[in-house]
Amino acid sequence: MDQHVKELVLVGIVVGLTVVAYYFSRRSDAGLVQNLSRLLTGLLGAFILLGGVAKFFEPFNTMFSRQISHAQLPFPEISAFAGQFGEIFSGLILVGFFLFGRQLAESPWAKLFNLANLTVVIIMLVAVYVHLHPDVPAEVLPLQSKPPVLTIVIMLLAIVNIWLRRLASKRN
Repeated sequence: MDQHVKELVLVGIVVGLTVVAYYFSRRSDAGLVQNLSRLLTGLLGAFILLGGVAKFFEPFNTMFSRQISHAQLPFPEISAFAGQFGEIFSGLILVGFFLFGRQLAESPWAKLFNLANLTVVIIMLVAVYVHLHPDVPAEVLPLQSKPPVLTIVIMLLAIVNIWLRRLASKRN
C-alpha cells in the first residue's frame, strides 16, 4: 500500500473514531462552545496519540529517524524520544480530557490541559522547522508533503483548543 494512502487512512480512522465517540458521549446539557471544545480535544488527542504510537512501527519509525537526521536536530536520540514521548503524553492527556472532561473541570486540571496543548504547539513548531529544512526530502514527511500545511493546522487547532476551553470555563 502506498505510504500516502496509509497516512490518509490513519487520519480518517482517527477522525471517524473521534466523531463516533463524541456522538455517543456528548452532553445535551452542555453548550455549543463546550461541545465544540470537547470534540476538538478528542480529535487532537487521538491524532497526536496515534502519531506518537505509529512511530514504534515501520515505515513510520524509519521516516521519523530520517527526518531527525536530515534536519540535523541536536542530540538525535534525545530529540526522537522527546518528540515521540511528547506526542504520546499530550495525546493521552487530551484523550483523558475528552473522556472525563466534566470530572477534570477543576482548576488544577486546567494547567495540565494547557500543558498538553502547549506541548503539541512546541512539537508542531519543531515539525515546521523539519518540513522547511532544505535537506529533508518530502518522502520522509507526513503525507509526503514539503509545505507544513497539516503541521500548521494542528498547531492552530491546539491554540484554538486552549481558547475554547477558557471560553467554556468562563461561561460556567
